[in-house]
Amino acid sequence: NPANNTVANVTTVDAAPTITVQPASQVATAGTNVTFQVAATGTAPLAYQWLFNGTNLAGAVNSALTLTNVQVAEAGTYTVLVTNALGAAGSSNATLTVLVGPSILTQPANQTVVAGAGVAFSVVATGSAPLSYQWFFEGTNLLSGATADTLNLPSVQLAEAGFYSAVITNVVGAVTSSLASLTVLVPPAITSQPSNQTVVVGTNASFTVTATGTGPLAYQWAFDGTNL
Repeated sequence: NPANNTVANVTTVDAAPTITVQPASQVATAGTNVTFQVAATGTAPLAYQWLFNGTNLAGAVNSALTLTNVQVAEAGTYTVLVTNALGAAGSSNATLTVLVGPSILTQPANQTVVAGAGVAFSVVATGSAPLSYQWFFEGTNLLSGATADTLNLPSVQLAEAGFYSAVITNVVGAVTSSLASLTVLVPPAITSQPSNQTVVVGTNASFTVTATGTGPLAYQWAFDGTNL
């Protein structure tokens, strides 16, 4: 029966690549792994080539690009070029931001000053901005308002002698500086003056003075203005 006769026509449509899912920007901590992914359609076979800041990455020829143990030098712009026999399609830019925890470049230094003088402790740190600072006295006593990279102490007194340190933080973590000592020197002060004496000729006389200040204290007695 001629009505049972059928004919099948197969039409093949070849198409150049089209990117359907763009690679997404990433924010990662230094030392972690990152993967960029792209999805594309078009006549097979599709070929992929990833680029970093416009330069081809050797061996990066799959739809996914995995970066292991990323470092600051790898932060930048990533794109992928998808090609087949009919053409090419370039992806949009995907930015990789690499965050680095704080590290101290210059530790605060020990200081020795005379009571009443001013003193400053400074720390130099690096890491992903913004960096936050907090100074401590004797390790645990948080110093109110001491939130800059330099700690200024005006007119220091003996009670402020001790150890100072800074904690630097950012979104990744925190680091504590080494301890910096503050030594406060106190000039001599006489707390008990020598008293007048009346003695019989040929007997002994004793004058005594009491003084405070940073030791060692040295004494020199004088008679009528002349050192004995």
